Amino acid sequence: MHVILNKYKWYPPAETMIPFISILKSFLPSNSDLNKQICNYLGVKQCILANSGRSLLTLLLQELHKKDNKQRDEVLIPGYTCYSVAASIARAGLKISTYDIEPETFHPDIESVRKNINGKTLAILSQHLFGMPTPIDELHNLAHINHIIHIEDAAQGLGGMHSGKALGTTGDYGLFSFGRGKPLPLGCGGALIGSDKAMMEKINTGDCGNGYKQLTITACIQVLSRPGIYGFLEKLPLGLGRTIFHPAFSVTSMPVAVKRLGVMTFSKLSDLNAHRDFIAKIYIDNLPIDRTVPILKDVKPVFTRFPVMATRRDIPITLKRLGVRRMYPNPITDEPAIYPYLAGRRQTTPGAATIAQNLITLPTHSGITSEIAQKIADEINFFIRKY
Repeated sequence: MHVILNKYKWYPPAETMIPFISILKSFLPSNSDLNKQICNYLGVKQCILANSGRSLLTLLLQELHKKDNKQRDEVLIPGYTCYSVAASIARAGLKISTYDIEPETFHPDIESVRKNINGKTLAILSQHLFGMPTPIDELHNLAHINHIIHIEDAAQGLGGMHSGKALGTTGDYGLFSFGRGKPLPLGCGGALIGSDKAMMEKINTGDCGNGYKQLTITACIQVLSRPGIYGFLEKLPLGLGRTIFHPAFSVTSMPVAVKRLGVMTFSKLSDLNAHRDFIAKIYIDNLPIDRTVPILKDVKPVFTRFPVMATRRDIPITLKRLGVRRMYPNPITDEPAIYPYLAGRRQTTPGAATIAQNLITLPTHSGITSEIAQKIADEINFFIRKY
């Protein structure tokens, strides 16, 4: 089907929409328990909530460092990942070390992991980029052999599965995010799960306000993210969509009103993920197989965005209007703002560099119809052939 788009329509690159009525109801008191809901959903016993996933990572690392008598001070992370991960490590007062990832699969380069583990490594972090399940059992075992804590970053993977296990439940600790563009986009918030009860009880997220300001912001985003308005919003000097390294973020508990919003919208998660999977299948069926990342067997992806290894060229305006974007502009070791926080030795991650140079992401959110997805696939094919 040939789709003609209104030139004034700009589609957001990732999910922001949740029921407006749920936001309004969240201003009213209720006794709902989001912690319990998450534990039941993931099949775990303990969950801590905070204002963001990066806050929880910082708090966890600080406690792990104390337990280790401050002997080890390096955290080993993927060479291509969200800068918030690096910011969390810096905020915790620790050093950043990196391992490479395979550009064809986004899987950990296990030889690189082995090479970069040393006597200063306190923890190692795995990830499920864009909610695509990554095999991490070998990394998990390698961490335990070396007496290193394994933190599983499932910020983009809530609802995903690998070999019958929920993403986030293989590591010693699992991290989830509820920010914009995440599987359940509450506007802010994060969750941490872990089996070490004593350690979990030591993590203190502090206090916060009632969350009404955040609910108001979330409500505004619902309006401003509509295709007829989003283009104007993105042109304003607000830094929208930019990925920056910012270690001076606030660490608080999760606002009560945001917890209520989470409870009211949690039942929507399955439908949101089902739609993302439906849109992703359209991309898979219509794009060159050598440009997409292979999906493993016995997995259930989330696809917060759909990754394509395209070209280093700038994304044309026709694709930007359709929500196509690049992600993190550099691998961790090549981002100037992160340099002062890196472990002293030279670190190279060529696979991560290849991803940073060539990756573009396609929208999968609830605002993308099958017709729009087909249009995006057609435009991507033209873009690839042209360059």
